[in-house]
Amino acid sequence: MWHTGLHLQAPKIADAGYAPVRAIADGKVIFVHQPRLKVEDPNDGQAYNPFGATSSWSDNGMVVIEHTTDIGADGDTITSVTFYSSYMHLSHIETAVVVGKAVYRKDKLGKSGAIYNHAGQIELSIACDRNNLHELIGREPTWQDPKLTPAVDGRTDSLFGDIYFYLPASTPVILTAAKPNVHVRSAYHGTAVLGEAQWVKMNFGGSGMAPGTCVFSTYNTAGQLIGCRTPETSAEYTLDEEAAARHKSAVQSGAARSSPSGWYELLRFGRNIGRSAADKDTLPDDAMHWRKIRTIAGTDVWADLNAEGTRKFSDADFLPVIGWNCYDDDDSPNDQKCGSDKLKNLIADPAAPDSKNDLEQLARRIGNEDVQLKLAHVICKFPNEWDKATLETRYKFMSDRPDIAENPASWDKAKKHLEAMGIDGLPDNFKNAEWHFHPAAFIRHFSKCGWLSSLELAQCFPRKQLHLQGTNFHDVPCRWIDALARATRWAVHFNKATRKYGVAKTRQRLLHFFAHVIPETGYLTLMKEGGGPTYLQSKAYYPYYGRGLIQLTWEDTYRSYGNFRGFPHTITNDIYNEIGWNPDIYIARDNTNFNAANCADSAAYFVLYKRGLLRIMDHGIAQSDAIDASKAVNGGGSHIENLNGLDSRLQSILFLRDVLFDWVAEATSETITFDWRRNSEKEPTEELDSHGQRKKRFFLRIPSWQISVPLDKQRPGA
Repeated sequence: MWHTGLHLQAPKIADAGYAPVRAIADGKVIFVHQPRLKVEDPNDGQAYNPFGATSSWSDNGMVVIEHTTDIGADGDTITSVTFYSSYMHLSHIETAVVVGKAVYRKDKLGKSGAIYNHAGQIELSIACDRNNLHELIGREPTWQDPKLTPAVDGRTDSLFGDIYFYLPASTPVILTAAKPNVHVRSAYHGTAVLGEAQWVKMNFGGSGMAPGTCVFSTYNTAGQLIGCRTPETSAEYTLDEEAAARHKSAVQSGAARSSPSGWYELLRFGRNIGRSAADKDTLPDDAMHWRKIRTIAGTDVWADLNAEGTRKFSDADFLPVIGWNCYDDDDSPNDQKCGSDKLKNLIADPAAPDSKNDLEQLARRIGNEDVQLKLAHVICKFPNEWDKATLETRYKFMSDRPDIAENPASWDKAKKHLEAMGIDGLPDNFKNAEWHFHPAAFIRHFSKCGWLSSLELAQCFPRKQLHLQGTNFHDVPCRWIDALARATRWAVHFNKATRKYGVAKTRQRLLHFFAHVIPETGYLTLMKEGGGPTYLQSKAYYPYYGRGLIQLTWEDTYRSYGNFRGFPHTITNDIYNEIGWNPDIYIARDNTNFNAANCADSAAYFVLYKRGLLRIMDHGIAQSDAIDASKAVNGGGSHIENLNGLDSRLQSILFLRDVLFDWVAEATSETITFDWRRNSEKEPTEELDSHGQRKKRFFLRIPSWQISVPLDKQRPGA
């Protein structure tokens, strides 16, 4: 039979029973069914035991949450999706869980209950309707032959996780160990080809791999893993250097259109994604994407992953060849009986395909590990299991089974149990969500999607921080209305930039990145360094003062960013002669006149420019990691008292940890001790400058600061 969800066993907490049930994502409660208190009557419908004569209790508390979020954008048009999670067999529901009320990821929903006397269990389900399934997987929700040769590239509105390449037999290859030095097809004169079509997966720092590592895995056209190349250590950390080298080679070969940024996207995503189809950094039309891969035959070759006929995808495409597929071929779609011939083929023993018609053999194979891995990726259409109004229709087939027909009393008990567990009044939109995911696989998969909706990004703004003013710390609040307005203004630009440069690949990288953006921009309000013209002109780095979300400063930084993006050098008689382009136009003239896309993009690029910063982000989230990241941004040789915004960064690390990470976060404050300056303003010294004025500098405070960091959640109404 079809089963709506997955039974989960709650872990035990010492002296506190079982861990509470928590929401998997932000959403709105649309249904609550309070659990019935346990009774001792063995004939009660909830005391039914399908495995023997002894009664066994099953709790029937239920919460249903509607989740609406974003997973990407096409240009500025956001890809928004709605899905439902339901939590069944609860023994208790929190009083704060009320229909119509918002809940947030990790909020307590209630307590696990019993399933046939197994304590501490729930059934979790995740489902959506057809239109939202189309948005979630980026294609028509129908079964597709995994061996089908793809005709087009995958989606770019949503793009996350691993990158997949389909390589036709005609893909050019080079058999030597040396890296190819020709990177445009017009200058290439090779003749060798792959010879047999295959798939290749490119994975940066995936599960079990060291951060920054890249590994290429080979699959045949049936989706079977053939093997992997030796991981390329630190490949992600030097991806921009490799992009610059290939850009240089392309230009030397006569390419008229090229930029390191365009090559960087090719190396990271297999294609030039840009902000939209009409807004891409330049890349030669005949760019060759040479990577060393393993062939079906087991040999290592250099292959052009951008050759004619190649196709590129990401985990956002839910590729059938990797196992993701939709099953809607049930021959009895209105009942709970699984009549999907394609699903039976998936479960059956490949060596005995006719066994798909033997239900006992199929049942035995469901527990096999290889079958479990397959079933985790199926997306199946079938009716809601708990709708009491359709019980007769959905379970009538059971009464026709020979073993039950011969023993009507057993059917009477089973029917009584179904009626006791059935629920009245389920919302229509939940019942219409007939497409069901394996919930654990769904959560694992979308955990790779680093795209934050406006509501999620707004929650990353600390509700209150302590900032050093003079020699004391003072509260600086950020209201929800302001956080949401700024998040809405910046969400698309922020997400596209962090996706492009790999910052959104992990929550830990996002944590470090946003912890720097907050103080740099005054909570996303300052796109240009503060101070008037006289103040700015007095700076040694004028006119290359701070601009953007992590503000670019100094001529070398601007030159590097402009060269990376390929900005045209059109300025020949201006204060920006040295770099050839106008940062007032390309990034920010002031705090109301700025290029939002480039303000975000330049900030994420800065993570690459500050060599080693991405590696520091990957190291951890201890206070020492936050300080190392601050030093990388401000200059590695900076004394700790000179690190501007360190007070905000250390607090933001703790706040964002509780928002972005999966661990329970219920504390409202946390005390930290740290070394930093003793005054927010530089203090005079005994040393004189060239004008006879006393020089100023920051002094280290002794003893260290100790503050209680506010960790109150950023919520509407705050």
